Amino acid sequence: MKVTFRYTSQLATAAGSSEEVVETESGSALLGLLRDLADKHGPDFAKFVVDVDGNVVSTLVMAVNGTQVSVEELISLDSDSEVMLITPMSGG
Repeated sequence: MKVTFRYTSQLATAAGSSEEVVETESGSALLGLLRDLADKHGPDFAKFVVDVDGNVVSTLVMAVNGTQVSVEELISLDSDSEVMLITPMSGG
């Protein structure tokens, strides 16, 4: 199945794109895909997504198919799911 990930700000810069389509098995867990993406894109991307233990960082905002989801939810994705990853804004 295909899952589309959309990235904002620092994540888009670290990934080199604001969007990517990931091929995965049906019913894949969001957390596993986030860990895979962190490994794929390296430490500049990973620091916004997962901590050293592989847990989702608390500052990451995630939406699946337009609905915000929490870190604690065990999310399984369906084909053609869209995941938006939003990092916190900073500056003044």
